[in-house]
Amino acid sequence: MSEGKNRVEIRDLAAEAGSLTEFAYRNIRADIIAGIFPAGTKLQIDDLKARYGLSASPLREALARLVSQGFVSMENQRGFRVSRMSRDDLADITLARQVIETAALKLALEHGDDVWEAGILAAYHRLDRYVVRLEGRPVENLAEFGELHKAFHIALIAACGSPRLLEEQSRLYDQAERYRHGMMQNYLVAQGVGIMDEHRQLMDLVLARRSGEACAMLHHHLSHTYNFCFGEGAGQSAATSTV
Repeated sequence: MSEGKNRVEIRDLAAEAGSLTEFAYRNIRADIIAGIFPAGTKLQIDDLKARYGLSASPLREALARLVSQGFVSMENQRGFRVSRMSRDDLADITLARQVIETAALKLALEHGDDVWEAGILAAYHRLDRYVVRLEGRPVENLAEFGELHKAFHIALIAACGSPRLLEEQSRLYDQAERYRHGMMQNYLVAQGVGIMDEHRQLMDLVLARRSGEACAMLHHHLSHTYNFCFGEGAGQSAATSTV
């Protein structure tokens, strides 16, 4: 076998290993966010192998990546466990989101062009159409709602010009999604299109380039998940919007 062929096979094996790790990462993360693996659950490699049909190596690499992102904790000599959830943790996530997303929005408002504005309108339209189609029915796929909702928040800051701010916003959004996911089923049925009111107001302020008001509204908007879960209005879905 030629040296060139060896190199091709090594490259292909590396690509396959990378794709398997990515597959494991995305699926484990999705199952954590959806609550299939509740907070504190011990993640046994043998159980994960059976669930995802993968070998131990890509699963361990995926779990290590999830540790770095805060979804999983690693116990000395005792394996992996889904990170705990708490009032203090969500408060910290919320604070970080408020700092990062308002800063990114301010930059986006300074640099955004017509293409950026069109992206916001398109993301809002897709989210709004999804909510309208629910018509008070139970949500069959909360992951789909989460993806559309995240896309709207990303569109708002897409023109900020900072890949690191965008990456951190995505990571923190996903961490907050663990808390938001548990409340969204009943909330969407109860509130219906009403949950879009604040999103529309926020979009209108952004498109009008009213920077101070838009950033202030986004800062307030990002507090709703914490208030719903742990604040005075916790459990009263009619009292607040959600992010």
